[in-house]
Amino acid sequence: CWSMCEDACLVREALEYLKGTYRELRQPGGSWSVENEEALFQMFLALDMSLLPVQALQSPCVPAQVQAVRLLVQSQPAELFHAELQTEVVTATDNLKSINFQCSKLSNKLNIVEQRTVMNKSQIGEAAVAIEEHQR
Repeated sequence: CWSMCEDACLVREALEYLKGTYRELRQPGGSWSVENEEALFQMFLALDMSLLPVQALQSPCVPAQVQAVRLLVQSQPAELFHAELQTEVVTATDNLKSINFQCSKLSNKLNIVEQRTVMNKSQIGEAAVAIEEHQR
């Protein structure tokens, strides 16, 4: 039920309740047991801690495991973003290689056209000289 709650005030209230319960459990004479601590830990994990400011979690009454899980959950979107970004970089690199290859082919074709143009100009010049000599 708590995992579906998106109201930050209710999540904060539940967190404060769990912190108090954890404190009482750990006190001398408290009813600490592995099972009780595990059950309490599961309740902490059921809360959407991303709705709360970091300061709310900075307490000795919030188990270290909860902090570790929160950090792990926060890092997952970054890892996903990094993987997507890496895929985009690979795709962009492939596209750039393809564009570079096309540019190289076009540059070679342009060089051939320029060489032909120079040859044609030379032939036109020679033809013009031959026509002038023939007309004299």
